[in-house]
Amino acid sequence: MAVDRAHHRRGTGRMLVEHVENESRSRGAVLLPVKTVGPSDPDPSYAKTRKFYEAMGFTPLLETTAFWGETNPTLMLVKLLA
Repeated sequence: MAVDRAHHRRGTGRMLVEHVENESRSRGAVLLPVKTVGPSDPDPSYAKTRKFYEAMGFTPLLETTAFWGETNPTLMLVKLLA
């Protein structure tokens, strides 16, 4: 999921995440996982992405290179939907 930079800070990302949360709950999910570039990558855009997910109630679980390779550390976050 991504929101065009021109539409940041307008509630679009929040609306998308809330929609996915509601759909996931209605289908019986209790956890919602997301992946983004991990904090060991210095890109400031992804630092903002991580802050967004944390503000939405996601908890960082682990950073790994198993998904996207050594040059793209993956941060896995999860949110309890109960």
